[in-house]
Amino acid sequence: MTLDLFEPISITQKERVNSAMMELPPHEPGVYTMYGKKDEVLYVGKAKNLFKRITSYRYSKSKKVQSMIAQIDRIGFEICKTEMDAILLENLLIRSLRPPFNHANKKPETYYYISTKRRGNRREFRLSMRVLDEYTKVYGCFKGHARVRKGLGALLRLLYLQHRMIDSAHYLPSQLLGRLAPLRFNCEIDKASKKLVHDFFLGKSKVLIDDFEELISKKTFKDKFTKKYFENELDQLNIFYALGPERNHQMKRELELDSHLIIQEQLDDFQTLYSLSN
Repeated sequence: MTLDLFEPISITQKERVNSAMMELPPHEPGVYTMYGKKDEVLYVGKAKNLFKRITSYRYSKSKKVQSMIAQIDRIGFEICKTEMDAILLENLLIRSLRPPFNHANKKPETYYYISTKRRGNRREFRLSMRVLDEYTKVYGCFKGHARVRKGLGALLRLLYLQHRMIDSAHYLPSQLLGRLAPLRFNCEIDKASKKLVHDFFLGKSKVLIDDFEELISKKTFKDKFTKKYFENELDQLNIFYALGPERNHQMKRELELDSHLIIQEQLDDFQTLYSLSN
């Protein structure tokens, strides 16, 4: 039996899509919205060509799409000047409306800033969801509750290992024994490490990670558990650096951003623009 890919799954599916279109969409870029019978938003999508994208739903064989089409009452759309404008508008609508048939970009995220300042002969690290003016150095923002707090926690534990030369994870301060980093922590740090930490948070250099890796490879630990523990911390730090500071630095260079800080409301849009330019 030959399967005609251009034949609608059912007449009902085709009729639903046709009747849901209040007006014929144009062959232009834009954002379209699927509404249910109670005028609730079911799905938000973007298209380079609104007409082709919306009418393609007549023929979709996806079970998820068929389930959505069975619930739609009308389809609205908004024309955009460019496909890029459509992408940015789609991101904004998904984040604000959180439609049930959208998955990407709708989960609420945490956006952190990491701040530091000198406290006597120690340096204080502070995690916050806004820029704190009383701190001399502020970095970010960085996206992801667990990723950021695990990454900062790994940094603090490895700095402690480097400056205290402990041979067991059991000697870490109680504040650093949790799965996530504390919101505020003071630790000893020399001038050389301070510069490396600064470059690390700016995403300009991972020499600090290389130093930690060399330290772990050469150090004699009390047991295998401790060595494995700090190797895992190094992995967490690498993940945070690649998806946080390093990506922010690359975005700022690629998009020619002036400030070293990225505000929370703009990070997702900048990430979208950056991914499209690469």
